[in-house]
Amino acid sequence: MARVYVGRLGYDVRERDLERFFRGFGRIREINVKNGFGFVEFEDTRDADDAVYEMNGRDLLGERVLVEHARGSRGARYSGGGGGGGGGGGSAPYMRGGGGGGGGRPRDKYGPPVRTDYRLIVENLSSRTSWQLDSYC
Repeated sequence: MARVYVGRLGYDVRERDLERFFRGFGRIREINVKNGFGFVEFEDTRDADDAVYEMNGRDLLGERVLVEHARGSRGARYSGGGGGGGGGGGSAPYMRGGGGGGGGRPRDKYGPPVRTDYRLIVENLSSRTSWQLDSYC
């Protein structure tokens, strides 16, 4: 069995849409759709490999989706754990950070981020400096 993460989904995507999207890549055991992301579990690892290779960056209902191998164990993922990863903005564990790489600390080890009274003030940045706010702010 192999799980595939599907990110950047439109909020109107249903299980049947993902089933049609991955039709032809082998037997699907389970599909789980959340707000803006989902998981597809294939019976065969090779089918999951093919799906990731072929479908990453394709359009699904007008959205260009991110398709990559799911990280971590299934139990940790469904219980709110997870790791950093690709995507861009949003609340899914995989959607923190930039492109498609790692990033972030493992959530199961440290727990979810906690808002504190401490803030950081950045002054005198050059106009040529590139920066962005993190979702923890």
